[in-house]
Amino acid sequence: MRLLAVVLGGLGLVVSPAWGQPFSVSQQFGAAHEAYAHAQYEEAAERYRALLDSGHASAALYHNLGNAYVRLNRTGEAVWAYERGRRLQSEGPRLQHNLEYIRRRAGLPQGGLPPTGLGAVVAGWSPLVLFGIGMLALCAGAFGAVFRVGPGRSVAWYAPIVWGPVGAGLLLVAVALGASYVQAQERRAVVVSEATPLRSAPADTASVDTTLRPGRIVEPNTKRDKWARVRVGAETKGWIASRALREI
Repeated sequence: MRLLAVVLGGLGLVVSPAWGQPFSVSQQFGAAHEAYAHAQYEEAAERYRALLDSGHASAALYHNLGNAYVRLNRTGEAVWAYERGRRLQSEGPRLQHNLEYIRRRAGLPQGGLPPTGLGAVVAGWSPLVLFGIGMLALCAGAFGAVFRVGPGRSVAWYAPIVWGPVGAGLLLVAVALGASYVQAQERRAVVVSEATPLRSAPADTASVDTTLRPGRIVEPNTKRDKWARVRVGAETKGWIASRALREI
């Protein structure tokens, strides 16, 4: 296993490009990276969070924030930051590597919480890729119609070489939009507090079914005052304090 310093320093630390950013933002990035390089991880995390709060979110910024949280042994917040980064850059290998590392170190499930219903059907699908293929098929159908036009003939939309790609393109575009909608409805949150009790009811006096480690992925459903009802597994549900959660 690679040393943590290699994983989070040389491999994991991503310097976000500052081109096109206001000068003050570039300075904030530089100050955050410098604090991290000098092992001032609390300051680095605060500066990264300030950049996020000011609207400068990026996969690299969440990645760096996660690295700082790992150095501070704040497992739940590290997993949250890495998961947020994955939402923006699902194929980032270094970010994925660090996320797997922190989960392995904390004894957490690697796969997170599996989706259910239609979410399980479209899990792993790329709506952007499907949409792009659909648009290419539509363009192919349109070109086929144009090339089949001869003197005195109208556009041959009825020909299989035309309606085949057009029909397939429309179907793919519809599937892409549907998959994007279903994936957007999927809610996930990370337990960020230490030893969070999962209770049978939304009350401090309710019985405790189990205790959740920081970094555990849950699906929040119902909210009631300061409590949230969550799904932890296929058959495991319960109530935890809302302050212990941070939505991805």
